[in-house]
Amino acid sequence: MLRVDNVKSEAALEAVRDALDRLGVDYRFARAEPDEDRFPQTAYFYVPEGSAGEVENVLQPLSGEHGFDAETL
Repeated sequence: MLRVDNVKSEAALEAVRDALDRLGVDYRFARAEPDEDRFPQTAYFYVPEGSAGEVENVLQPLSGEHGFDAETL
C-alpha cells in the first residue's frame, strides 16, 4: 500500500498517478481521507509489494516539488 500524505491539490494527486503510470506499476486507487473532494488529503493506492522501493524512489523528488509525503506501508 502506498500512502501519500498532505496532498494539497488535484494536480499533486495527478502527478502521483502519472509517476506510477511511467513506472508501469499496476496500481489501484484505494481511498482518500478526509474524502476525495477535499484537500489537503491523504491518498492511498494499492501497489505490488515488489515495486515498493522503486515507487518510493520515483516519488521522492515529487514530494519536494508538491509538498506531500509518500511512503509504502
